[in-house]
Amino acid sequence: MGFFLMAFESALPMFISHFFNMTRNKKPVLIVAIVLVALIIVPLLLLVLTRSGGIGAVDLTSSDLAKIHTSAGTADFELRQLAEKVEKLLEEELAEALRKGELSLDFMSALKRDATKGEKALQRGKLDRAAAYYTGVVQAAEAQLAALALADKAQALNDSTYAELQRLEYLKSAFANTYREAVETYNNGLRSLDAVDYSSSVDAFEMASAILGDLEARAIQQTASLLEAADEALAAYQLEVARTAYQRVLDIDAANAAASEGLAMVTALEGIAEEVKAIRSLEAAGQFDAALAELERLAAEHPQNPFIRKQRTSLEARITERNYQVLLTTSVQAEKAEDFGAAITALEAALQLKSSAEQVARLAQLKEKYKAARLEILLADGYEALQSGRYEAARNFYKEAVALAPESKEARNGLEKASSLYLANIRYSQNIAAAAKYIKEGRFPLAAKLFNDAMASRPSKVVPSQIAEENRIRAALEAQSEEVSVTLKSDKRTYVSIIGVLPPDRFKETELQLFPDVYKVRATRSGYQSVEIEFKVDATQGNQTLIIECTEKL
Repeated sequence: MGFFLMAFESALPMFISHFFNMTRNKKPVLIVAIVLVALIIVPLLLLVLTRSGGIGAVDLTSSDLAKIHTSAGTADFELRQLAEKVEKLLEEELAEALRKGELSLDFMSALKRDATKGEKALQRGKLDRAAAYYTGVVQAAEAQLAALALADKAQALNDSTYAELQRLEYLKSAFANTYREAVETYNNGLRSLDAVDYSSSVDAFEMASAILGDLEARAIQQTASLLEAADEALAAYQLEVARTAYQRVLDIDAANAAASEGLAMVTALEGIAEEVKAIRSLEAAGQFDAALAELERLAAEHPQNPFIRKQRTSLEARITERNYQVLLTTSVQAEKAEDFGAAITALEAALQLKSSAEQVARLAQLKEKYKAARLEILLADGYEALQSGRYEAARNFYKEAVALAPESKEARNGLEKASSLYLANIRYSQNIAAAAKYIKEGRFPLAAKLFNDAMASRPSKVVPSQIAEENRIRAALEAQSEEVSVTLKSDKRTYVSIIGVLPPDRFKETELQLFPDVYKVRATRSGYQSVEIEFKVDATQGNQTLIIECTEKL
């Protein structure tokens, strides 16, 4: 249908041009009109018929092809699996080998051609032929991959065996025949590898590796036996026997650190063997401190002697172990006596000397026991201090209890209550002291306010001395609760004022009713020095008179 539409679109301009030419030439236009109508209507009719199914469209979609391919492929389940295996070999394993340069392009191309032939046979329904092609590809691919794997294994064994020969070369002098056998076997493997006989090369390299393994095992066993004999001889101060055994070890392994150190110890003991024996006797008797003192004396005489240095290190370790055990015993005894604090202190000191997972766990248990016991004491002491009115002490007890056991509700509640009462007691005590101070200064209203504040924060328990001070202050304030008659005298030329009581005024004499307090009386006069006087009104002194004038000229 698309073809017809395209033909119509390409032909239409040509016919239109022809039409107009015919018109200009005055030729008949009927034929042209018929053709145009046909070109328009016929494609439309074809389109309608095609969409309505009137004419069978020959248009195979990709899904149709896939169905045909699937139908052919599923005709034989095993054949389809074989096809998928071929695809995987070509796209993954063989492709990777090709990228690495391990396969020839010709080999890969031949396999792909056979795979393509198998695919075409499968599409045509020739299943046996397809199976033959696919099987050939799989067999050739797997054979080539197996050969590559064998080659890789041979090369890897070549490298590892060579490395082992180098590593154990130090044994060549002590085990010449065995080492030579390993070298010859390795060389056989190399020749097979060069001849592309991978199977033989793998066998040779594996044999060489086994020979080297046996050689090393025998060397280890001989070296260990000689070292044991040498160490025993050294411990018995049989210096020549020890020297010979250590030297035999070095003949096998010249880099053996234990043998070298043993020879150094033999040399170091020469000339001091008898003194060392005496020190070891002290050690055997458990007199570690005396033995250490002798070793230190000997070290002072032979400061660079390695045997003495090593022996001192060993003895210090034994002393540390002894002290550790003593501290452990002390800790256990303290725990039995339920003195958990002392038990913890001793165990922590022991763990400073030597680490022990078991004792660390025990320390955690001790701390839990101590926590429980200490918490009980703190809560009891805190409650008793609260009851007796010792709020600061109560607060300190509960504060320690909360630090020890934050999860304890009783400790938290006690701390809150003790802190609140302690604060109230502080406020009460400070306000009482301030009230007494202001009474002494004659500032009775301020003293009364502070006394009322003190009473508002008064704890439930106060000591007798505080009660007596309350009564004294209360009596003093009651005595100053009435107004007092005060007479002010001036010269009628001076303005006299009292802040908050008397506005500036001139008078000869005036009488005021004032509550007991301390007032500031100010006098001003033009051309004269101002005067300001603090005047204390006290109800216990009866009527009071104050003369205030400005008399000093400026």
